[in-house]
Amino acid sequence: MKHFLLFLTTLFLFNRCRTIVETKSEIPQDNYTKTIQYKQLDNVDANLLSLDIYYKMPTAPKKPVVVYVHGGAWSIGDKSKNIENKINLFQSQEYVFVSVNYRLSPFPYQVRNINKTKHPAPVEDVADAVKWIKNNISEYGGDASNIPLLGHSAGSQIVSLLSTNQSFLNNVGLNLSDIKGIASIDTEGYNVKAKVDDGTMFYINAFGTDKETIKQASALYNIENGEDFPKFFISKRGKEERLAFANEFIKKLEQNGADVTQLDASEYSHISINNAIGKPEETHLTNALLQFFEACFQ
Repeated sequence: MKHFLLFLTTLFLFNRCRTIVETKSEIPQDNYTKTIQYKQLDNVDANLLSLDIYYKMPTAPKKPVVVYVHGGAWSIGDKSKNIENKINLFQSQEYVFVSVNYRLSPFPYQVRNINKTKHPAPVEDVADAVKWIKNNISEYGGDASNIPLLGHSAGSQIVSLLSTNQSFLNNVGLNLSDIKGIASIDTEGYNVKAKVDDGTMFYINAFGTDKETIKQASALYNIENGEDFPKFFISKRGKEERLAFANEFIKKLEQNGADVTQLDASEYSHISINNAIGKPEETHLTNALLQFFEACFQ
């Protein structure tokens, strides 16, 4: 078993390095990329606290800014992985595109390690990244008043929680009104509590088992009437239980006054739905997502 996990880790690192090389070679030459460390923490790899900005030469007027948060079960993944289609898509729309990293829980999983990185670290990191973007993106031609968040898988849990529990934004001096929209691409993380309660190991690895913590980490349990939520785009797919989590979240958002656009994404797998965003000749998800962002910026 140990040898198998070592093989998976090595394979992941190899693919990550290969993806970074391919990404750099496929970005059009008239576009620019800059990596920024948005905050510093002792004994934390700088890459985990960094973001990549994809932009063109700044011009007036300022451009909308799409911020992407990657998935990977809160324990693997990187802001540069499988990013080429998204870069090309959003730059073709004259948007500034930002891809964000955050602290990760251990891989292989360490469910009994009480000192490991776990929730709320990733959400706190993305909140700090959004603050940095809000304060600095104008230098790269971005419009700080037009920032939606896009997340896949674990990244969807993070952006959904940021937009339903505003304490994370409040702690860095921001509010829900600073986020124009939330695009959530395929997650069960709306209800972390249910996934921990049913014994799903990578959820336990990332969130622990404390009852109050796992409830607080669930966007579903943070929706309150009277909040002025950003617009939501939710793509849903998968088996009955997975769809039920998304539908329950959508229903509660709508009951509390949120504007929700939902997309049947049953034609995709969990991996292919992320790769589909901006893929040449892909229209079902990509067009719906672009229409959603346009509505956010009006």
